[in-house]
Amino acid sequence: MRSAIAGFLLLATPVFGEVAEVDEDGFVSTHVIEIDATPARVFEALTDEIGEWWDPAHTYTGDASNLELDGICRCEDLDVRGMSFVVHMRVDYWHPGKRLRLQGGLGPLQTLGVTGSMSFDLTEQEGRTKLSYRYVVGGKRAPALAEPVDRVQLGQLLRLARYVETGSPVADGDPDTAE
Repeated sequence: MRSAIAGFLLLATPVFGEVAEVDEDGFVSTHVIEIDATPARVFEALTDEIGEWWDPAHTYTGDASNLELDGICRCEDLDVRGMSFVVHMRVDYWHPGKRLRLQGGLGPLQTLGVTGSMSFDLTEQEGRTKLSYRYVVGGKRAPALAEPVDRVQLGQLLRLARYVETGSPVADGDPDTAE
């Protein structure tokens, strides 16, 4: 059942990507996803609505509504009183509807002292958005995490696309993606 759903998703939202490069210095992950919405709408969801589509399993708190992406950082409130937080990444470039670039390491990369640059470029093509994603990570232990990081990030991009297109980040009937 899961493979049938995954196949449907790939037909509904074209995806092209891979770990494009891995060497002793790090890795490069790239994906291209077409989303049935304008670049302005995709950028709005990517930034202002991150808590609606981000997989809560990939947060410290288990609650994606604690995430915030503003013009400064992608942060997560770790305390209901807002007295503690974690900065997942810092914003390096913010051009609404066009480009978002973040600096830092997500998840297990954060504690490894790696450098990372994550870019989202949005272009309109026939009323749809072509989202080009690229994550360049450098650091001694980063190459060992290339495949799992790439897989998680592809999952997040597919959640974003589903959220923008349907209002829900999860695929109907897919227990592995249900929150």
